[in-house]
Amino acid sequence: MAQLGPLIGNFVGVESRAIKVESRGNRRSISIPNVLDQAVEGMTGANGTEPMYFENVGHPVSTRLALAKSTGSHIHAFGIDWDNTSGNNNGHYSSFEWRG
Repeated sequence: MAQLGPLIGNFVGVESRAIKVESRGNRRSISIPNVLDQAVEGMTGANGTEPMYFENVGHPVSTRLALAKSTGSHIHAFGIDWDNTSGNNNGHYSSFEWRG
C-alpha cells in the first residue's frame, strides 16, 4: 500500500461500511449501499469464454489482470457524485484474498 502514497493528493477521510462483492462467470461487481456500485464484464479471448489477460504487470493486488469493460459506475461519497453507465470505460479484475 505504500506505493499508493504518492498518488494521494488530498485525503478526505475513512468510513466503515459493509461491502458486497459478486463474481459470476466473467462479470464482477462491488457495492456499498448508498455509496458505490461498480461492475465490469471481462472481454473474452480467442476461445470465446475466458477473458484476455495482462501478464506480468506491476499492480498491488496481482501480476495477472483480466481485461474488462465497465458496465456501470456510481460513486456518491466524500463530496464526489459520479454516475456513468455508458459502457465506454475499460477496466480489469483479478482474484485476491483479504488478509487481516
